[in-house]
Amino acid sequence: MIIRVNEVGDVWLDEHDVFTGFHVDAHARFITENLAEAMGEKTRTDGKHLWIAENAVRRWLSGRTDEAWEEGFSRMFEYARSRGWTDQAGTHLRAHIEYHD
Repeated sequence: MIIRVNEVGDVWLDEHDVFTGFHVDAHARFITENLAEAMGEKTRTDGKHLWIAENAVRRWLSGRTDEAWEEGFSRMFEYARSRGWTDQAGTHLRAHIEYHD
């Protein structure tokens, strides 16, 4: 699953049914703090990573998911939780950032 952010801050998801990877692909004009702000949806940063709300992913994909997707996403979230890749409250997934021009 790839969360893409273009140079004007538009957000969309690619490969939303690939549950073996999770990252943000963002235009290089953003610094991490500005990227979290541009993405909205309660996205947070710790300086190196973004923390993406589980509910934000569901909203960005509204109308594009089905029961199989829900099951896959839930399994991905549980795996992330077992690896320490969720926040303490269990509401946000940690994502690394890849920048592009």
